[in-house]
Amino acid sequence: MAYRKFDDADPKVDDSRAKVYGAFQNEAIRRAIQGVSNRVIGGTSGTQGPLVVASCAIGGSAGFKVTNAVSVVRDGVVSAVAAQDNLLFSKLGTLGTDTVAKFLICTTDGTSATCIGPGNVVSKSDYASATLAAAAAKLPDLPDGACALGYVTLNAPAATVLVLTDGATTAAAKLGYAIGGGSTAGTAAYVDLKCMPLDK
Repeated sequence: MAYRKFDDADPKVDDSRAKVYGAFQNEAIRRAIQGVSNRVIGGTSGTQGPLVVASCAIGGSAGFKVTNAVSVVRDGVVSAVAAQDNLLFSKLGTLGTDTVAKFLICTTDGTSATCIGPGNVVSKSDYASATLAAAAAKLPDLPDGACALGYVTLNAPAATVLVLTDGATTAAAKLGYAIGGGSTAGTAAYVDLKCMPLDK
């Protein structure tokens, strides 16, 4: 015979707080969930296998580029991000000498890419090596509803500031950032992503 224990939940009690939508009001947690659920699922090259990535790289004449067109999932909806070249950083400014910072390449509309950031700017002189300084540099938060495509780590040289430009095509700034010349030049290292990393 069915019976009710004394500590059984009252079926009339509102349990909506236990549901996902009620329990995850915290913005940081919501963004973290989006970071792993909004992801690259394939590309338009070849057979659209899951290993196709955006192939983020230095732009041909300015900024950066997304070499491969890819399909992404944003909020459960599939959309196509086109291959693009000579894309500019969304936030312009200057990084001081001997610093390192990471910028996130993502799509906020599902069709085109943008480069946002930095998350923070780290002085390399505060660390034993440039590698440790780069590890301390963090990506900016993924924008609401966006999907991560990759990121770039920019290293400013010890004697020259690194300036994010608006697409100047001079020899010193044709890549979207002025990095000096010769042995004083800074570096840019690009990494492709399938989804937003947990701790980068």
